[in-house]
Amino acid sequence: MKQHGRFFQVDERVFDCRLKPIEFAVYCYLVSCAGSRGSCYPAMRTIAKKCSCSESAARSAIKTLTALGLISKEYGYRENRYGIRQQTSNLYHIKSIPLYYEKGEPRYDWDRELPF
Repeated sequence: MKQHGRFFQVDERVFDCRLKPIEFAVYCYLVSCAGSRGSCYPAMRTIAKKCSCSESAARSAIKTLTALGLISKEYGYRENRYGIRQQTSNLYHIKSIPLYYEKGEPRYDWDRELPF
């Protein structure tokens, strides 16, 4: 059987993070977009559409993923032709999955590097 489409890998420790289904879907979508670069900038509307959820559910998932230390987010801005600063798509960085949590804070294995 011939395979079509792109494939991506997710660290199996993501299952230890006790993510809700929408959070897991958003995480997987961001990982698939990031590829070997380790970062991506999809629009919130695109994330919601690809994960079959509302934009508010996608925002909530991003907030949870950030709090858990699975991703980091940089706000994107640009200046329009009138010199007014407008928000654009945010930049999401996929981080190494924490080995465990201590007092609610992620703890990492610093000897282990990301594969990208």
